[in-house]
Amino acid sequence: MNAQPAPTGRRTPASWGAAVGILLGALAPLLANDVPLWARVDGVWHFPAFAEWCGRSVPGPGDGTWKQWCAALPSDSRDFAWLPPWPYGPQETNAQLLGALPSLAHPLGNDDVGRDVLARLVHALGSVVAIGVPAVLIAGASGTLLGGLAALRGGGWEALVLRLIEVTMCFPLLLFLLFGASFLGASQLGVVAVLAIVFWPSFARIVRGELRSLREREFAAVARGLGVPEWRVFTRHLLPQLWSPLGVTAAFCMASAAVAESTLSFLGIGPGQEACSFGSLLRQGVANAHLGLWHLWLFPCVVLVLVVTCCHGLAEQLRSGSRR
Repeated sequence: MNAQPAPTGRRTPASWGAAVGILLGALAPLLANDVPLWARVDGVWHFPAFAEWCGRSVPGPGDGTWKQWCAALPSDSRDFAWLPPWPYGPQETNAQLLGALPSLAHPLGNDDVGRDVLARLVHALGSVVAIGVPAVLIAGASGTLLGGLAALRGGGWEALVLRLIEVTMCFPLLLFLLFGASFLGASQLGVVAVLAIVFWPSFARIVRGELRSLREREFAAVARGLGVPEWRVFTRHLLPQLWSPLGVTAAFCMASAAVAESTLSFLGIGPGQEACSFGSLLRQGVANAHLGLWHLWLFPCVVLVLVVTCCHGLAEQLRSGSRR
C-alpha cells in the first residue's frame, strides 16, 4: 500500500517567479553576454557563450573582443556571429556611459565604470543559483539521510543526530559564514560547503519529526507485516509523504542562501567580489549614492527582495498544498 502525497494546488505568481529566477540565473551566460552564442570564424565554428556557461573562456579573434570582430565584418563575409538576447556582458565597460541613468538602450542604466546594470543583475541571479541550489541539495540529501536514520533506528543513532543538530544550530548563520570564510577563503565551493552545514539540521528535524509519526500509521504497519524491508518502507512509502515539508524547507533555505551570499559579498569577503553578486552591486550602489546614482542601489534591492519574496511565497504554497 503506497499512500500518495497531497496535491500542491495550482501555480501562483510566487512559484512562477521562483522558476523564472532559477532559469535566468542558470542560463545567465547565454542570456546576457557580450560574446556570441555561436560564431563562424574562417570556416571554424565557435561557441563562446556556451564555453563561459561551462566555466571556460574563449578569447575573441585576433587581438580584439568578439564585438569588435563582429563590427569589423564586411557585409559580404561568410563569417558571422549570433549574440545573446541581451548583448551586454557583466564586465563589459563603455567609457561614454559612466553612471548613465536608465534609458531605452539600457533600461536599468549603467554603473560608475559603464557596465550594464541589467546584465549584472542577471549574472547576480546566476551567483545565487550557483551557490544556493547546490547548498540546498547537499543539505537536503544529508539532512534527509540523518533524520531518517534517527527516526527509524532510534537509540544511540537518534541521540547522536540530535546532538549534532544542537551543536550546529548553536551558531548564528552570519557568524558561521564568517568563521567558514576565515578558513576556506572567499571561494564559491567554500560558501556552498558552509551553507550546507548550516542548512542540514533544518531538513533533519523535519524528516525525523514526520517519520516518527508516519512510521506508526496503518499503511506502514501493513507494509512491514507483508515482509517489506525497512529501507523499502522508507523509500517507497514514507519518503513520498515528505516531499511537501522538504520543499517548504528547501524554499526557505534558498531564500536564506540568497541573503547570506549577498551579505558576504557586501562585507567584501564573498566570492561575489570577483563575479557579479547582489552584495557587490549593493556595495557599489552605497559607494555612489552621494553622486545621485540611485539606480545602482535601487534595482539590486528590488530584485533581491523579489527573490526572497518568491522563495517565501513558494514555501507558503507548498505548505498550504500539504494541508489539503
